[in-house]
Amino acid sequence: MRKIAILGGGIAGLSAGWFLKQQGVDFVILEKQAIPGGMARSFRWHDFWCDFAAHRLFSNDEKVLQALLSLTPMSRQIRRSRLYLGGRWMRDPLDVNELIGWLPLPKKWELVWSYLNRPRDLPEENFENFVLRKYGRSLYQAFFQPYTEKLFGIPGSQISVLWARQKVRLASPFDKLRKSTHNKFSYFYYPVQGGYGAIVNSLYEKIKEQVWLETQVLGCDFSADGQRIETVRYKRNDAEDRLEVDGVISTLPLTLTGRLLGQNYPLHFQKVDAVYLLINRPQVTENHWIYFTDADVCINRMVEFKNMSAVDTPADTSVLCAEVTQQHADPAAKVAADLVRMGLIKENEVLDRLVVREEFAYPVYDQTHSETLKKVQTALNQVQNLYVVGRAAEFRHRELDDNFSAAARTVETLLARQPELAPAAAPAVQPAEVKLQPKVSTVILTFNHYEDTRECLLSLQHGPQTHIILVDNGSSDGTPAKVRQEFPDVEVIENPRNLGVPAGYNVGFARALQQGCDYIFMVNNDTVVAPDLLPTLLKTAEADPACAVVMPRIFYYPEGANYPAAGQYPPLPAQAQPEQIWSNGGYYRRFPPAIINNDRRPQSLGNEARRIEYAPGCGLLIHRRAFEKAGLFDPGYFFWYDDWDFCERVRELGLNIWLDPRAAFWHKVSRTTQPTSPLFWRVAAASTVRFYRRHGRPTWLSLPIHLSYIMLREILWKGNLRFLGVYLQGLREGFHSPLEDYPDVASTMAQDDEPA
Repeated sequence: MRKIAILGGGIAGLSAGWFLKQQGVDFVILEKQAIPGGMARSFRWHDFWCDFAAHRLFSNDEKVLQALLSLTPMSRQIRRSRLYLGGRWMRDPLDVNELIGWLPLPKKWELVWSYLNRPRDLPEENFENFVLRKYGRSLYQAFFQPYTEKLFGIPGSQISVLWARQKVRLASPFDKLRKSTHNKFSYFYYPVQGGYGAIVNSLYEKIKEQVWLETQVLGCDFSADGQRIETVRYKRNDAEDRLEVDGVISTLPLTLTGRLLGQNYPLHFQKVDAVYLLINRPQVTENHWIYFTDADVCINRMVEFKNMSAVDTPADTSVLCAEVTQQHADPAAKVAADLVRMGLIKENEVLDRLVVREEFAYPVYDQTHSETLKKVQTALNQVQNLYVVGRAAEFRHRELDDNFSAAARTVETLLARQPELAPAAAPAVQPAEVKLQPKVSTVILTFNHYEDTRECLLSLQHGPQTHIILVDNGSSDGTPAKVRQEFPDVEVIENPRNLGVPAGYNVGFARALQQGCDYIFMVNNDTVVAPDLLPTLLKTAEADPACAVVMPRIFYYPEGANYPAAGQYPPLPAQAQPEQIWSNGGYYRRFPPAIINNDRRPQSLGNEARRIEYAPGCGLLIHRRAFEKAGLFDPGYFFWYDDWDFCERVRELGLNIWLDPRAAFWHKVSRTTQPTSPLFWRVAAASTVRFYRRHGRPTWLSLPIHLSYIMLREILWKGNLRFLGVYLQGLREGFHSPLEDYPDVASTMAQDDEPA
């Protein structure tokens, strides 16, 4: 029986082998180095696990993410990074407001003038022209040009426009103005022990009997017609030999694959020197990594491994790793000198240095590479049993998760072309076979009314146990102390005053996300939860990879009732009457324009889970992706409409909101926000205006009609004329309050640390 030969034991090669093994296909991996992993490898140095340069695991593909997380224990971390630009430390991602803020007045005008007068008719034929058209020359020269030219080692006019289209959108400092900063990842995963290489080491352990280390590929022998590879020539243990193959998966750099085929491909790679410095200090900064834009700084980016994982690391020292693509006779000396000049370290703190070079680190996207790749692909297609996969093999900038999923697709393609290689009963290739139990944190917001809070906490004890974070919004009845005494396992956070509902909840959300939860169960303190509610909501959420929010069917809490014991709950949904339902999901009514909290339309009263437009915030299961993509709740609201606002944003991003009526939940309506108080009417008016300014359909028409309807119905018809004055005051507040950017996860959770 012949084999599939996989050339190269990096992440792409190991992943391809893992997937082939799942299909029962015989294979062997030929790796030149003594250790597997390629650029994803890690090694031990001065009792630290050091990666080759800087890595992180992030993926929007939940199946790929779950498969990778199943390989080795990982922690979920909130991104902390900085940017060194123009001799100043700035936030990363770059905030255009911060950038303009520190510029002297003439430079401010220069940047604005350059942007307003940018050459919009410039042909987008290279990286430089693309950025000049989009942002103007001042921003190009200050931000985009120096870093990109340092990365590739060629002028911006010679860099392909494809690089600009792939990267500039993500790195743009004007993202803030376009409300799209949430496209940037704000969290990542990293192995608890063993460095980033723990991921590839786990793959290696599963297939190591079929991995030949210290084996150099020498060439290939072809069939008479030149359309198939029949043998691979290699050198192992100082002896040359041949391996008969049915197919070849090459993860080698594309130029090397070409040489095996007798071709010379005019493609170029940029080398990287990974410079490691052992620093005589417990910690240099709290950042995971730092980017250096200025051309006179040799470093592209730098990582401090202790910040990625401090497990089993020395207490008194730290290791920095700087990526250097510039050419320097002594890159370690240049890195150390630059860091000393910037004030990050002192010269006498450097205890040891190490330089590891990778020649094929970055595919260079020059102006000719796209056309060259087309010709190369045509040549590769002539060999029927050759497949290429991986960053260097495909000449594409890719992360580990991209290579992992690409390997799965490659194996799928191979088996489609050569089905005789796999047993008849082999399962389809699936990137994720293992499903991890999601981590859930419960966040409760309180403001007085301890007895309600107590009953809520008691009801939560009868269901699946989650970590409970209770945020007290300035209670005056001793709620925090009482909770700590009666419920010692509950984490209590005390706000110094009543911050309002959304800002108060954001404190708890930030804490839960910082602890690495997958879901947040958002609960008002004046509610009671059925024992099976959380498993029911989780089942619905996990079935939809685009799920943002799941809500239960919410019932009115029966007057005078008390349900502290297990099993003593109000009637379940099957026994409920429509008038007992407080909310069955919300929807937008066009006329008179309003959001209807309880959808009683006949098609909406069934007991099957369904997608909805709006979910009220008294009891919601929220997936972390909703916060990471849409941001946290808008603290510009005090209460009212903050949940509708959040629902609008997640739906605009293509995420789904679900109602599962099989989950039971009871709400003591308006215990804190009394509709007979002036505060209620003032806040309701201000919140209405703010919502329509954010999401009106359109504001100039819908808002006046809505406000007129409310004043006629609530103020005049229902006899609340005494609140007209405060209602009008609230309207003025709503129109004059600023519409700030929504708080994003990274900014809320990351510490605002300045480098020393």
